[in-house]
Order: sequence, then C-alpha cells, then structure tokens
Amino acid sequence: MVRHCAHRSGWTRDGSASSCDTCDTRRFTDYASLRPPGLPQWITPKPRHRHEADRAAASRFSRSSRTRSARRSRTG
Repeated sequence: MVRHCAHRSGWTRDGSASSCDTCDTRRFTDYASLRPPGLPQWITPKPRHRHEADRAAASRFSRSSRTRSARRSRTG
C-alpha cells in the first residue's frame, strides 16, 4: 500500500531512507536503493522483428507527415 505523507517536518533519516515520525511513511532518498540487485539483461531482437519495427515506424511517420501536409494545404 502506498501512502502519501504531507508532513513537512519530523523526519528521521536511516541510511538511504527517511521515515515520518508521525505516520511512519518511508521515503527513499537515493536512487540506488530502488534498483534491483544485479546487472540488467540485454535483449537483442531477432533481425525479422527489428525489420518489422523499422517498417512500422516508417509507416507511422509517413502517415503523420501526410496528415500535417494536408492540414497546411487546407488552411493556407
């Protein structure tokens, strides 16, 4: 359960976390405490999937470019 604390004072710091003395909400002050242990795993997509993603991105860019061009020609 995530609690939101509005208390501005009365915090006790313990290592990389602070806790509210009034409602016991904990806040982590260092990013490192939120990272899971170990290194991230690299995921390399298959060549076919990379090609499909490139084609989808090019198609979407082309459609948005044509839409903007059509809007300009109607207003100008």
